[in-house]
Amino acid sequence: MVANFLRVLQDVPVLVIVSMLAYFCFLEQLLVGKMGSGAIAVSLPFSCILGLLASMTSTTMVRRRYVWVYATIQFGLVVLPAHLLYSLLHMQAVLCLLLATFTGFGATMFGRYSIVEIMRWRRRWIAQPSEQRGSQDLAQPHQQPTVVDETVTNPNHLPS
Repeated sequence: MVANFLRVLQDVPVLVIVSMLAYFCFLEQLLVGKMGSGAIAVSLPFSCILGLLASMTSTTMVRRRYVWVYATIQFGLVVLPAHLLYSLLHMQAVLCLLLATFTGFGATMFGRYSIVEIMRWRRRWIAQPSEQRGSQDLAQPHQQPTVVDETVTNPNHLPS
């Protein structure tokens, strides 16, 4: 238990640093074309905030072995709307980043919730037929033929 907790504590700082760097590179690439050298003034604080939020949601929403997958999907779902809103719709940078963050984080959380609920439903659906078969067997017990004086008689069959 303690060793698992220590492994998580070792992975979280690495995830935070990688997330911050990824968001910084993305924001610089996105904003430098229109903002020039002012892009760093927007990119640096937003990348720190997004990196921390992304790593916190990743570590709390999924198991440890899926943290990097979740963080990568979350990054992609933030990057895509940000590119669409900023490049195609020409929104202001701060508004674009806020909307993209809410969209990406929300979509990732909704996707995780949907997958968990589908897996629960699937487990219940798979377990249900075996339970029904068991209850049918209890409702109509199978009667074994009885042996009386070396002859087999069926209790359900009356002699004619």
